[in-house]
Amino acid sequence: MPNFVDYVYDFYGHPTEALYPLIKDGKLLTKDDIIKAFNVYRKRLITALCVKSSHYTWGDGDSLDRERVRDILINDFNYNWGA
Repeated sequence: MPNFVDYVYDFYGHPTEALYPLIKDGKLLTKDDIIKAFNVYRKRLITALCVKSSHYTWGDGDSLDRERVRDILINDFNYNWGA
């Protein structure tokens, strides 16, 4: 998980290298919120597995996983696209 958190952070939260910065309350995305969003995603993965749904699948931390965590950060954690 630490590698995945760093991967998400590099895309959306790194102060100098974020390709697509996410901001909330004037501050860049934090690793703590990435971990919280990942935990939401993990619960969705478990639920999908239990009900045999293919809507959520773990791709070993690939770009789709990163984008799903990003969507959770935007939709559930109120992050917005930065400038």
